[in-house]
Amino acid sequence: MVGDFPSPGCLSQLEQERLACVKSLGAIARAKGDPTPLEFEAFLTALRGFQPLPLDCTPEQLLQDPTPLDQWLPQITSPDLQQQVYRGAHAILKSKGINPQESALLAQLCDRFGLSPALAAALARQPVAHSAGLINSALGGMASLIGREGEVRRLIFDYALGGAIVGLIPLRGGGTLEIKILVILGLLLKMAWDIRNAWGRPQQRDPLAVIGNGFGFLLAVIAGLLAWASLVALGVVVPFIGAFAKAAGFATGLWVAGQSINQFYTSQKRPDVRALRRAFPDLMGEP
Repeated sequence: MVGDFPSPGCLSQLEQERLACVKSLGAIARAKGDPTPLEFEAFLTALRGFQPLPLDCTPEQLLQDPTPLDQWLPQITSPDLQQQVYRGAHAILKSKGINPQESALLAQLCDRFGLSPALAAALARQPVAHSAGLINSALGGMASLIGREGEVRRLIFDYALGGAIVGLIPLRGGGTLEIKILVILGLLLKMAWDIRNAWGRPQQRDPLAVIGNGFGFLLAVIAGLLAWASLVALGVVVPFIGAFAKAAGFATGLWVAGQSINQFYTSQKRPDVRALRRAFPDLMGEP
């Protein structure tokens, strides 16, 4: 078995059942391949309901185990653990949207655990119950945040590139600038929606973060206008460069706006000193 887990024959009935629970969640988290950062965080949250985890059992090992889900479900017989597994599975799958294949997986859990549609719907609305403590996956969590930060930066660059392409479209006549600005506003709204989906909805809305985000949009407008004016002025000296003024202004504005939106959603996710002490007590000393 992958991960050098204890042999089931060496475990008590309760330990075997808890091991089956966490292994089931691992199989569900990798149902679509490697979990996304959102799915990985939901997986870690679901595992916290089964602390302390079985001996030598880490989230990374659970995700590497190729054992199919059907092997573990029959071993989960306690109604409380069954409901906890269903809540965790639903939280993992809904983190990026539930597709028909995943709906069938949830239906399989309901059938195996004997959950009625009403009970399953009630469990899906409940938050994932967890105990206090830190899952032994600090490096995995940090890698998840770093990976998502890179994904969001590439997303912002793609939208900025799209803004530049809109600026380069050779339209002439009255109202063309207004049409392009409307397209840029559409790209801005779509970018904000995609960044929100990448980070998840903030649990608390910090008034200072909201105000800062408003100033960020104002800065984006100013930066776009400055980029546009700079190329227009440079076009007086350098032939043809003025044709790129709109492209530069739109791309700059979208890039700055994207950074502001990203900062708004990540402001509450950056670890403070106390969080780092909990993650690395041997390096920083116990608080």
